[in-house]
Parts: sequence; structure tokens; C-alpha cells
Amino acid sequence: MNMDLGVTETTLSDLLEKLREVIMAERAAARSLHVDEMIELTGEKEQLLETILPMVGQSADLSPREAELARSLYAENLRNAWFFWSALKWTRESLDFMGRAVWPASYADDGSLSKNRHSGTIISGKI
Repeated sequence: MNMDLGVTETTLSDLLEKLREVIMAERAAARSLHVDEMIELTGEKEQLLETILPMVGQSADLSPREAELARSLYAENLRNAWFFWSALKWTRESLDFMGRAVWPASYADDGSLSKNRHSGTIISGKI
């Protein structure tokens, strides 16, 4: 199997190592908010996985090096997932906070206090 990854003879270890590099680059791009680079890296990661998964399915046993790389990939992917989850949570909390600041509580037609949710003014660009 030969992919255009800069490796002449592609082994499972080579592909796992390349996948680890892509995962690390994806995290760096996310920290720097380089969305275009993240999208490109996601495509590269998907290509690698499409190549790796059939190779792993064919062999029941991984070499010690491949097993170590697989454990490392699992840990790095969990770190990325936690980072993305935290960033999304922070973004949601920030939007909710800003929405409350933009739309204070008001009174409904029946005189009860009405707490409006934000209307997306930050997202829409309308103030």
C-alpha cells in the first residue's frame, strides 16, 4: 500500500506515526484558531484513517511499536477532544453571558418578569 505521505514503503507504523503528527498539528491549529488549517488537517486525518483501519483489520496482532503508537494516538485524541469540548463550552457560556447583557429581563404582557434569551445579535452582527 503506497500513499502520498512522503514515505516510499508505507508500513502501519509509518502511518500511525504520521497520524500522531497530524493530531498534534490539529491541536496547534486549534489553539491558534487557524480554522482553514484545521479543516485541511481533518481531511488528512480521515484519509489516514481510511488507510489504517483496513490494515489493522487484516492483522490481529500489533507489534510492540504499533501498540505503543496506538496507545499514544488514543491519549492524544482524548486530549484534543477535551480541548475542543472545553473551547465549545467556553464559547457557549460567553454567548449566553453576552446575551444576558444585551437583553436584560423585562416585563411580559401579564406583568410577570420575562427573562429573554439572547437573540443571536452577536452572531448575526446586528446590535
